[in-house]
Amino acid sequence: MNSAPATQYQSKQFRRSSDLRVPARFRSRGEIPNLIQAECREEDLDDDRERQNLPQTLEDFQCEEALISELFDSVSALKSVYIRLQEAHFPYEPTKIREADQSVVSVLHSIKKLENSYLQDRRRLKSALLAKDSEILNLRWGIKLLGERNEELERMIKKQISPEVELFQGIPEWTPELFSQIYRLAYRSIHDFTKLLIGLMKASGFNLDRAASSICNSVLYAERSHKKFAFEAYLSQVMLGGGADECVNLNHFEQVMQFHEPLEALMQDPDSDFGRFCRSKYLAAVSSKIEASFFDSLDHRSFVMGGGHPRTPFYEAFVKMARRIWVLQVMANSFIPKAEVFYVKRGTKFMKDFMESVVNVSHLAMSSEEMIPRVGFTVMAGFRIGSKVNRCRVYLSRMEQAKENGSLRS
Repeated sequence: MNSAPATQYQSKQFRRSSDLRVPARFRSRGEIPNLIQAECREEDLDDDRERQNLPQTLEDFQCEEALISELFDSVSALKSVYIRLQEAHFPYEPTKIREADQSVVSVLHSIKKLENSYLQDRRRLKSALLAKDSEILNLRWGIKLLGERNEELERMIKKQISPEVELFQGIPEWTPELFSQIYRLAYRSIHDFTKLLIGLMKASGFNLDRAASSICNSVLYAERSHKKFAFEAYLSQVMLGGGADECVNLNHFEQVMQFHEPLEALMQDPDSDFGRFCRSKYLAAVSSKIEASFFDSLDHRSFVMGGGHPRTPFYEAFVKMARRIWVLQVMANSFIPKAEVFYVKRGTKFMKDFMESVVNVSHLAMSSEEMIPRVGFTVMAGFRIGSKVNRCRVYLSRMEQAKENGSLRS
């Protein structure tokens, strides 16, 4: 009979060491005592938030699954030993009670280990969650700073005046010198838009070598990167071909030039002289095949053919270039006599008075019999206003065979 107090003493000692709440008396056979701890109850309210905010890796999921499986096994074992402990009291058998009590203590120890493992994992996950929250806050702050900086830069850009707009402020006199400045701006804009086109063509899977050869065939390029000048030649020929309306209303010209963004001028008057120029040149410069490869549709083309001007980054970049070409041609038609446009035939000897090479002449490796560089193709036409010459831009190349001297042509 003395074994019962000893058994109760062992159970009390375990309860004090494990902080687990064990019922003071047994319940009906088969019932499991309440083993929820105070510490768990205090933290359970945070579980839902953790599950929602902390992404669970496959490893964490597998560990959690194993823990739950062990917990169910332990609960089943605890249920079994409690039944044995209850059975040992009816009839009262001290030896069986002692064995069952030790089994209960052993199972409770294993549950305590599972609890400690669970709490340790939860603390680790909470620490990871706090670290991620801190990282998210830092990233949000960084995004906010970048957004503010971008807005500041956009305001600065809007305050800046386009070079061609600045040149025409105060209604300046249209002189050959002013025309030369516009000519340089026009070539720069062709260069920039060509760079955009080549980038989109690369992204769309175009064979740039084949495309360059179709524009200017049988040209020996000193470097592969020089093939970009073939695309510049194509674009300048399209943009300068045909010309703008010979008679442009001066008020309309001033109205177009007062806008920092030329697309805004088109929004105000879509069917103006400048608007018609942009539409015709876009349809000529950007074929339907090219546009479809860029955007998987012909929305730009359809909109332009319908008399509109799409407000897209691509068309906006085109219009910026088109305005400079339009200004160049309007000015060329305004001189008396009109400015004369000239190109250089392939194979023509290089003459500094009328030509400007787009690359350094030193890139040509020539033999002693071929000391004079020759023109591979004209990149951008030149203009002659009386005695003032705006030299045409040319690409110099070694000829595959000796060519007869070419000449300038209008």
